[in-house]
Amino acid sequence: MTMENGKMRGSWLLLTGLLLLCGMVCGNQETISQKYHDVCSGMYSKKDFNGKIDPFISFTLEELSLNEEDDSGEGISVAVFDFQDYEHIGVRLPNGEIQYICDDYALDLSLCDDSSLGKFIIQEVATDPFTSKEHNLTSPILTFTQQELGTHERTYSIKKTGYYCVTTSSFTSSRSKFRATVNFRNAYGELDASEAYKLPIYAFLAIAYAICTLAYSWLCWKHRNELLPLQKYILVFLVFLTADTIFVWMYYVIENQKGNSSVALRIYMVFISIFSAGKLTFTFLLVLLISFGYGIVYPKLERTLLRRCQIFAAFTFAVCVAFLVQKYSQNSESLSNLILITAIPLVLCLFAFYYLTLSSMNKTMTYLREQKQVVKLNMYRKLIILCYISLFVLFLGLLVSTFAYAGMDTVDMIEQYWKTEFLITDTWPSFVYFVVFIVFAFFWRPTSTSYLLACSHQLPTDMENVSEFDLDDINSLSDEALPERGARNDYQGQDHSMDIDLASDFEEVPSANANARADDDVLFDIDYGKDTEIDRHAA
Repeated sequence: MTMENGKMRGSWLLLTGLLLLCGMVCGNQETISQKYHDVCSGMYSKKDFNGKIDPFISFTLEELSLNEEDDSGEGISVAVFDFQDYEHIGVRLPNGEIQYICDDYALDLSLCDDSSLGKFIIQEVATDPFTSKEHNLTSPILTFTQQELGTHERTYSIKKTGYYCVTTSSFTSSRSKFRATVNFRNAYGELDASEAYKLPIYAFLAIAYAICTLAYSWLCWKHRNELLPLQKYILVFLVFLTADTIFVWMYYVIENQKGNSSVALRIYMVFISIFSAGKLTFTFLLVLLISFGYGIVYPKLERTLLRRCQIFAAFTFAVCVAFLVQKYSQNSESLSNLILITAIPLVLCLFAFYYLTLSSMNKTMTYLREQKQVVKLNMYRKLIILCYISLFVLFLGLLVSTFAYAGMDTVDMIEQYWKTEFLITDTWPSFVYFVVFIVFAFFWRPTSTSYLLACSHQLPTDMENVSEFDLDDINSLSDEALPERGARNDYQGQDHSMDIDLASDFEEVPSANANARADDDVLFDIDYGKDTEIDRHAA
């Protein structure tokens, strides 16, 4: 019973050490040392992911400082293996512990021979500690010792797709220090296997964004005299999103060709982090302003409210940049919780954005419902439904992935997770964002009546004496409903002392919930005099 428990503990120790590495591999070349002596990465066979060379794993010893008292000339021990075969490394001792290295003690127990001195002990047949079933090696295990600096002459060839690990141990003394680089070289290039599919995915997204930007630009040019400031911001942001996606795609192209060890590439990574932070922050800010009614219900927002939104967005942007820079610059092998210093404030900021957006949108819809502004109400109803659908789809993807891995055991889950990790953490949110933003831009696309829609019912200064009359419900907003010449003459012969004068309304439009001058709103200012002149010439 004690021996079984010993093997169980030994297997758990090795498995736990490898489990800690599952989220740590961010590139193709990984550093290994006496402190962090294991590293793992997914690898594609040449058959599954074609390329110019045969995939392999190489080991390069860069620094080695052995303890002089224990220096026996063996250096450090290295083993390269498929993760499924981790139980084949080491032999159970009579006292229940696991002996991993072939040393004098292992030789005395006949656990290995002299030719394996200093190397890891490999078993051809091993017993699963969880199921007690015996199984054979699924792939060969390469083990060797190295003391000389440089790349080892033997490399591990990848014959099948899998999750491969490299583990090391100081044969002479635990006080020995070393540093080495493990190169997981796939057939297609230097990019890590878990990110290989990001190349075609981001290329597709860049093309899709470019096409949508061109289509929206054409609509803006076609209706250039009826454009709302909000629609101009959407166009500029579409251009920004296209550039951001191209930059991300270029990053993966460069990393695939040059590797991830370049200082210039790390600087470029920080640049992309700033772009991504701007993308996230401006998206939430834009939707928040719309939820307050900007552009459709109110031509302007109250100055204090607008400044608060801008300050909160700037704070969120700073936190987001700090989080992304810390994420990329932190050692991928570090288990430090310092990342929480920026992660927790970022999560709180995003939650606050969601809460403010949804609550403000509900209030705006309630007001539109009371004012019987049917067309605007339908636009906001579509937008809030889109927000809820986006949240549902994101959580649905997380839920589906959770259930997909729930039926797997620990080893199978690790073996499969790296293949789909990019879908869960990167691609799925990117596609959801793309679809949601394009649908949002379609809702607010420029039309021949969109400008009239925004100005058709300016809010009165006296909120208690609101007229129930709403030009949204009049078909004359469309070109097809314009009166004929004869009807127009009849119209001129009638008394219109009570009619609404849109031109006079444009001369001085009050901001929502504010008595401040219009000149104070400098960021989202609208030139109403110019638009009035256009309308008068059109009349």
